[in-house]
Amino acid sequence: MRTKLRVIFQISNIFASFKILIDMNKLNEIRVNIPKWLTVLDADNAVITHVMDAVRKSTKSIKTTEGGAVDKTFAGSPYFKSLDVANTDEPNGIITFEAVPQDNLYYKVLTDLTGTLMVSEADLLSYVSQVAGKIHILNKMNDAMIQMEKTGYGVVTPSYETFNLEKPQLYHSGKNYGVKLRATGSSIHLVRVDVNCEVAPIIGEQAQSEEMLKYLQSEYETNKQTVWETPIFGKSLESIVREDIEQKATSMPVLAKGKMQKTLQRIINNGKGGVICILL
Repeated sequence: MRTKLRVIFQISNIFASFKILIDMNKLNEIRVNIPKWLTVLDADNAVITHVMDAVRKSTKSIKTTEGGAVDKTFAGSPYFKSLDVANTDEPNGIITFEAVPQDNLYYKVLTDLTGTLMVSEADLLSYVSQVAGKIHILNKMNDAMIQMEKTGYGVVTPSYETFNLEKPQLYHSGKNYGVKLRATGSSIHLVRVDVNCEVAPIIGEQAQSEEMLKYLQSEYETNKQTVWETPIFGKSLESIVREDIEQKATSMPVLAKGKMQKTLQRIINNGKGGVICILL
């Protein structure tokens, strides 16, 4: 009698399983324990797919709950040392294995995830400290991005750390005197600017152009990606549009950038109810 053997991993609280057909019916299930900290990784992470593939191959030969030759499961593996038997439940036909990680796997995974070399607890603590110091800025930037997506304009308001307090000064208005305190704070303004690109190739005669137009309009309604792949001047339409828009988006002259910044500052600080003319 042929039965189905289940090999189960617990990854991110979701059971991923694959089935193997064997000739014995006593062994019903194989379970594999991995370190708890690995369960936060996505199921398609290289470490997770590696352990699943390796165990799947090595357990194909297991016939009973007595186990089998799995000592070479992770031979040459950069992630795991061995696959050890953790528990055997003969009445229910279940074997539980434990995937033993390499000593440096924790820091190797952290290095891959963060892009920062980590080999010790000191490295990890240093990285967490840096991120913690910037997380509120990232949150404010994210809020501004959401604003910009909705309205076309988003603002990252100044934080106290950027405030600059100038030296107090004496001032007078008529016969009265007072003390002037001035402070400035840097804000970030995100503006969505739609960049246009127009491609108008000459096809030839009117009939040819009309035929081409009819084809493109038909594809536009059914499969827009086909229009993007249309060859023009030896390049795809997508490539031409991408290059033109990127060039336009980054080509604002330095002088114009400076004027835009100064104008925006005037609008924010002094422009309520007034009229400002922008000359570039």
